[in-house]
Amino acid sequence: MPPMSPDCPNPALPATLPADDPSPAQEAGAVPARRASEAQQRHDRLMREIEQLRERLQQWQQCESRYHERVARELQPELKRWCERLRELALRMEGALFLDPPPGKPIGRAARLKAGQWMLSLAAAVLAERPDDAEMLALRARHQDDLPAEDAEDEQAAEEAAAPAEDADDGLEPWEREAARRRAQAEASRQAAKQGRKAQAERERRERHGGRTASAGAASLREVYRRLASRLHPDREPDEAERARKTALMQQANQAYAAGDLLALLELQRLHLPEPVAAPVVAAAAAAAAGGDEEARLRDLIALLGAQRERLQAEIDEMVRRFAVLRPDLPARADTITPQLVETLLGTEIRELRARATALERDLGYCRDPASLGAWLRAFA
Repeated sequence: MPPMSPDCPNPALPATLPADDPSPAQEAGAVPARRASEAQQRHDRLMREIEQLRERLQQWQQCESRYHERVARELQPELKRWCERLRELALRMEGALFLDPPPGKPIGRAARLKAGQWMLSLAAAVLAERPDDAEMLALRARHQDDLPAEDAEDEQAAEEAAAPAEDADDGLEPWEREAARRRAQAEASRQAAKQGRKAQAERERRERHGGRTASAGAASLREVYRRLASRLHPDREPDEAERARKTALMQQANQAYAAGDLLALLELQRLHLPEPVAAPVVAAAAAAAAGGDEEARLRDLIALLGAQRERLQAEIDEMVRRFAVLRPDLPARADTITPQLVETLLGTEIRELRARATALERDLGYCRDPASLGAWLRAFA
């Protein structure tokens, strides 16, 4: 067999090595990159979730501020006006029905009984807001026995209602439904202290857990802080305006570091350093692939961000719980309660209360006029 020419390829060997066949060095280099990518994804996901939770929490905080301001500015004055009209109407009806009947055609028995029942429902609505109102307590004591048994039962049901009526055709007067709703709010408020103590205990538990996590992730906290300090320290800054800016930023960094707030430090890094926020995370992942101590630091960093996410969610849940106590008309499912819904319900309540007070003004107009009082009472028959 003649010898093969050096230029002649050996048919037993491939012409070239496969291009996609990784060498051992390439495989070793792919491990840290893969871990870095996974860590980057977890970090980015946590940061997005935390940012969304912070925005939601800010919305709830602004809602709470506006809510209480509007209650003081609009709801409470309307509620006071409504109660005063109820009181005056109840007292005028008592005078006309039992003390000083209006001139003209006598008021029939059926009209007197129905008007008396309505008078007591007005008193019950006042007492739902002002349980110590002496005049309404006395009025009720004087006349609660004047009604037939079935009417008395209806009145007692209105006074003992533990929740607002949901059906407009339940047979109750508007004042009875309103009194029931107000009593439900009072009962819910009495439960707030107990629920608040449980929530406080849960917050303390989360804080203790967060403290342990922060201790475990102290190395990550220090790493981010040192990066900020090395770039933002004002002593080496020649420009006066820039030095003032860096001084303010370093004060924020110092406060966040003292509080163990990794999220605040990362936010400062994202806003004021040119490097990506996750640079320490990627570096830690690459070092972890080599078997160093950075793997534990990486886990602590991710765990610390997870704990901060939980704390933000807990703050939101607590605010939703407080509004659920304030407003029994909110949905039972907490995930359907939004700041917009809370403010919408408050606005509706204010408008309805204003409309009720206006309607009472019309009825008071009949009661204040002796010429129309008798006809107005007889219309109850």
